Amino acid sequence: HLETALPFEGIQSAQWKVWDQKECLHPQAGAECDRIVSAHTVQRARVLGSLIDDQKHVLTFRRVRLDLSGQSPEPRRVGWQVASTISGFCAKHDAATFAVLETQPFDGGLGQCFLLGYRGLCYEVYQKQGVLRAAPAVQHLVDRGRSPAEQRRIQRAESVSAAGARHGLEQMKALKSVMDSQLLAGAYTGWSRLVLRFRGDLCVAATGAVAPNRDLDGRVLQVLHDPSAKLARLMCGVTADDGGGAIVLFWSASDEPQKRFVESVLSRGQDAVPGLLVQFLFVHLENTYFSSRWWNALEADDRRHLARLAMVMNPYYEPFTYEQRRLVPWDIVDLTVEHAA
Repeated sequence: HLETALPFEGIQSAQWKVWDQKECLHPQAGAECDRIVSAHTVQRARVLGSLIDDQKHVLTFRRVRLDLSGQSPEPRRVGWQVASTISGFCAKHDAATFAVLETQPFDGGLGQCFLLGYRGLCYEVYQKQGVLRAAPAVQHLVDRGRSPAEQRRIQRAESVSAAGARHGLEQMKALKSVMDSQLLAGAYTGWSRLVLRFRGDLCVAATGAVAPNRDLDGRVLQVLHDPSAKLARLMCGVTADDGGGAIVLFWSASDEPQKRFVESVLSRGQDAVPGLLVQFLFVHLENTYFSSRWWNALEADDRRHLARLAMVMNPYYEPFTYEQRRLVPWDIVDLTVEHAA
């Protein structure tokens, strides 16, 4: 007799119950970290404050379920107090680590770009740990009500997914260890960065760290399923700037795949870069938020395109296309790429 299959919402609920765990990811975390806070990975006042509606809500596709009916999915509204938060820092270390970002104007310098990248990496480490913490609960529930053959297939797929998550977490922790040391020393070496500064409505923001395996033209940059391979990771952050904002891409100068990815973005021409980067945020970073005023003002075809990108379940192995679309009302003030000497 087969058990009754659980609905998707039931599995998701069980997953979220064990996903979050209060901890401090600062390299000097210890017994004094007694008050873990909901740390914003996208700046609350400076950035989310630019996205909110009159009820202090922002839009996101994070945790929006794929609509199998063929209808274009709709983003969901979330309050800005919970948008982009992780229980990943204590109050003391969250305030001290990111004070330069929160209290000083953005200057595009290496120090602030490092902190944007570090914050994105910490977000991904926290989320990957949540994936692995929730994996046993998901594996126990996801195959309920299935035939034995289906259960074996599902369990194999879950095991492969968990192995990939462990590999990814190991790689991210190794990168974080390097950044931890530089953070404590206040000396940032060996990094490359793209900084796009713009004037106009700061209407889209995101934070994260991903490992693109293809450039904009589909050329392979790295093989993610090789368990012996080092994964080149691209960190990303959006911050406020005078009269607009800035998008920062940050990566190890020794990582050729991410250099080539950035080159493929730049090859489309400077005017295309803002729209391409917004598409990159939607397809690769679930931790992306945007304003309802911007979303509702988009052409319907642009909304459908971005929604399709946001609902790509695995952008590393599912096909999708970057298109030449303006998408955002941003006028480029400066576009700089700098590599470590």
